[in-house]
Amino acid sequence: MEWIELHLKGIEKWQEKLPAYPGKKLALLPLGAIIVAILGYSFFIILDIMPRVFDNIPLLVALEPYLPILGSVFIAWLALWLVWGLWNKRDEMKEKYGELAYQKMFPRGLSGIFLVFSIPIHAFTSIRSLPPSVPANDLTIQWSRSLFPLLGVSPEIEIWIRVILSGLFLLLALLTVRSAIFTFGIDYMAVVYLYFPEESEIQEHEIYSVIRHPTYLGGFLIGFSAIFFRFSVYSIFIGLLLCLVFRLQAWKEEKELVERFGEGYSEYQKNVPGFIPRPGRIRAYLKFLRKAV
Repeated sequence: MEWIELHLKGIEKWQEKLPAYPGKKLALLPLGAIIVAILGYSFFIILDIMPRVFDNIPLLVALEPYLPILGSVFIAWLALWLVWGLWNKRDEMKEKYGELAYQKMFPRGLSGIFLVFSIPIHAFTSIRSLPPSVPANDLTIQWSRSLFPLLGVSPEIEIWIRVILSGLFLLLALLTVRSAIFTFGIDYMAVVYLYFPEESEIQEHEIYSVIRHPTYLGGFLIGFSAIFFRFSVYSIFIGLLLCLVFRLQAWKEEKELVERFGEGYSEYQKNVPGFIPRPGRIRAYLKFLRKAV
């Protein structure tokens, strides 16, 4: 905790809003969220291997190719339901608990955020290589294979293309999220302003003239990293689903911002792209990534 207190901007303000988690007890929140992410990933694995374990059930065998997709959609919905509870139940919880409403609701939102990250981990997984045996349905094998050979890329180099592209997107994602945390503070990232709008500050950093959602851009980049790591039907679908999750969350937040700031924010939306920097502003984005820790 000493390292966190020394380096993370806004952590004192965030912890003030969580009186039930003084000192090192604050670590219980991310620990619990990590457990939720592990449970989410375990759900994916169990769902994926069920047809192999019960290969004597024709319906399960027939459904096997679709289970990774259906499971991903379910987890994405559950994650958004958890996170959106911070917004949807805010007034009700503030009326009931006052200043403790944020403390009551934040663990739910944090669990939803970490549940989201079980989705790309699933995309990185080789579904056809899971134990205890090979897939029961040949379509599962086909959808798990890289599509690069179908595009004429030789097997000898396609793995290097996948690793390099995936690694590049993942590196950009990590740098983007890191810069957002150290630029705006943990209290901003943890949406303290949502329950305490009177304590919020207008962010005037240059990055907001480049894109409206630098943190969610990190999520998009993780999605593209997941797509290219395997470049299969499954990884492409799951990676795009992850991008959709962040797009929907941005839409939810922007509804709040339009209500708070009115026409001014609507004009801002028209002038600044949400996630992808315009070519002329790439340099400003790279400058943001060089933000010192």
